[in-house]
Amino acid sequence: MRTAQPHSSALVAAQAYAAMGYRVLPLAPGEKRPHGGLVPRGLKEASRDPATLEAWWRACPQAGAGILPGPEVLVLDFDDPEAWERLKEEHPTLLEAPRARTPRGGVHVYLCLPPEAVGRLSASVRAIPGVDLRGLGRSYLVAPPTTLPTGAYVWEVPLRRPEELPPVPAPLL
Repeated sequence: MRTAQPHSSALVAAQAYAAMGYRVLPLAPGEKRPHGGLVPRGLKEASRDPATLEAWWRACPQAGAGILPGPEVLVLDFDDPEAWERLKEEHPTLLEAPRARTPRGGVHVYLCLPPEAVGRLSASVRAIPGVDLRGLGRSYLVAPPTTLPTGAYVWEVPLRRPEELPPVPAPLL
């Protein structure tokens, strides 16, 4: 049986994310939303299966890539670049964490929760102005090399396996 060749850099990235243990889903070309024609049930269909990923990108080579981190992964989503600047000064260890730059200058920082916080993170988390909490097995992130009309997502610090992510700084919990 012949294996299809990768059709896009997004497929190659999706395969790498899946190999690291992240569930992946295709995004509608040029958009942030899941590709409804390929994953009509949205996040419930996120997958690590190489054959599934290949089928999705064979059907739509222009699809972007979304990552659905597990419950142990917290992603700090900075829509406000100034909020990122402030928090990284307070917590320099954040500079070591995998992070993606968004087309509009935002930042996604990937961190690991301590075992006692997995599944329990909620309103107890310190409110951080300009920052949204993502991941936790409940929300997906648009991931590099996805391209939107405003530009492309790029890794400033490459993604690592969930168990290799730096911990969330304790003062943020």
